[in-house]
Amino acid sequence: MAATKPTSEKAVPEKSRRFRQGPINVGNLVGRLTKPALGKRGFAGTEILTHWPTIVGAELAAFACPLEVKYPRGRNNGATLHLRVAHGAAAAMLQMKIPAVIERINRFFGYEAVVQVQAAQGPMPKRAKAAPAPPPLSAQAEAEVEGQLGHITSEPLKTALTKLGKALQQRKV
Repeated sequence: MAATKPTSEKAVPEKSRRFRQGPINVGNLVGRLTKPALGKRGFAGTEILTHWPTIVGAELAAFACPLEVKYPRGRNNGATLHLRVAHGAAAAMLQMKIPAVIERINRFFGYEAVVQVQAAQGPMPKRAKAAPAPPPLSAQAEAEVEGQLGHITSEPLKTALTKLGKALQQRKV
């Protein structure tokens, strides 16, 4: 005889259970979503791509970007980092900075992840263009936003709502 659930307990569908946990931060999903594609290129995680300017500095990140990390078979350290550089002068500058780049990458990861860097000249990937700054709000629009928030006594809340109101007003313009 098979055990059955009492009829008073309803099975909660998986979808409802997920929504009960609250919203999911997209940033937490990025690693899980990109791992299969990046794993094929040798990037065990997205850290080297997402933190590249932090690791090597803005100057070097402007003309060099990581393409691939090749690990020796069966090992998680001692890799070769393949970079794309924008032009020949950038390659010469990178050549002088390779020891510093290796040291910064290994310090970032906390172990000897990379031991060699190889660079190839070619076109850099296109960067997303920054959105143009919105035009400043008129005095009338600012006064309207602040007038609607006059009854709020909490300063931090009033500051946050003022900032939100001004941003919404700028979208209308």
